[in-house]
Amino acid sequence: MANLFVISVLSLLIGSGFCCDQPSVDSSYYTSTNLKLGKNAAFVVELTVKCKNNVQDLKLYADVNGVQYPVTKSPEGNNYQVSWTAKNKKSPAALFDVKFFDESGYNALKKAARINQDANTVKPLFSVDVKHHGMSSGFWVSSELIALAAASLIFYVVCNERSAVIS
Repeated sequence: MANLFVISVLSLLIGSGFCCDQPSVDSSYYTSTNLKLGKNAAFVVELTVKCKNNVQDLKLYADVNGVQYPVTKSPEGNNYQVSWTAKNKKSPAALFDVKFFDESGYNALKKAARINQDANTVKPLFSVDVKHHGMSSGFWVSSELIALAAASLIFYVVCNERSAVIS
């Protein structure tokens, strides 16, 4: 009985050391917008997480529209990054709510999915808004065509002026 008590207290102490209390998050993001570069839109979110209780090796997971992604941690500091891709047709201009979970929150999220419970009942550790401007194919006229037209116009004007000077 005493061994069970000691084991439960130790597991509680060890487990509580990896929970982040009151995280402060500084984030930035990138989304691709050029339709000509590929069939998928790319999303990258970089963030720095600081916990009130100074947790260093925090394992995070991201949830974007019901799909979970692992979050990578930089070897130095508390810098994290998550990236994903989506088909261009499935990534219109929108504001994406990226929810971040620690291990216990991620396990609760997976359990909710397993028992067909609403995933919105699981509270994330924090969330980050990512504004995607949608995909664009760029100008209707390519820059090469504009350069060719400008060079042709300059050539025409120079030839006309040269003909006028010679005559």
